[in-house]
Amino acid sequence: MAELYALDLHPWFHGAWRELLPALPQERQTRVLACRLDADSARVAGAGWLLRYALEQAGIPAGQQRFTENSWGKPLLEGRQTPQFSLSHAGDWAVCAVSDCPVGVDVELPRCTLEIARRQFHPREAQWLAQLPTPCQPEALNRMWTAKEAFVKALGRGLTIPLHSFLVTLSPGGAALEQDLSPLPYQLHEYTLGNCRGCLCAVEARPLITEIAV
Repeated sequence: MAELYALDLHPWFHGAWRELLPALPQERQTRVLACRLDADSARVAGAGWLLRYALEQAGIPAGQQRFTENSWGKPLLEGRQTPQFSLSHAGDWAVCAVSDCPVGVDVELPRCTLEIARRQFHPREAQWLAQLPTPCQPEALNRMWTAKEAFVKALGRGLTIPLHSFLVTLSPGGAALEQDLSPLPYQLHEYTLGNCRGCLCAVEARPLITEIAV
């Protein structure tokens, strides 16, 4: 069963990240302190804290959480094949998915444009988006973007997977995936977090999202 956690970052924007920074791995602390904007430091720190929390819930104590990467840069737990995890942050939220199977999660503020879709998405996706009424396009673009990013992250092969090499279809009931890049029966599960849109790509049924506050 996949588990999905979300962290409200509002308190982190007001200095909480500085107090909790020493509890994070050194590599994460370095990334936090390298951010130019305080809000970005809060997001990177909050995401690191959420990852630690989610892995602890999966039975991996903080002291055993050491990380490596696969050949394409996807983070993994060192010396362990499971649990697998995926992490994302945007706006006021960080999200983390944990599973015994490959998993990908993405959360985004509306930022994808029709021009980006025409350049990077599958032609059928771009055509469908262009035919939507203009007021409906930003939400649909954000749903499409997060769904595609979540699937790419689940595959764990980074930018080697072109976004036009698979198809996402949207309906009021959710997002669906058509792909021949993996034999695994991936599903897309959508979530709304404030003004952000999130998507989980997993082989398991849709999990409830557990919201965490610090």
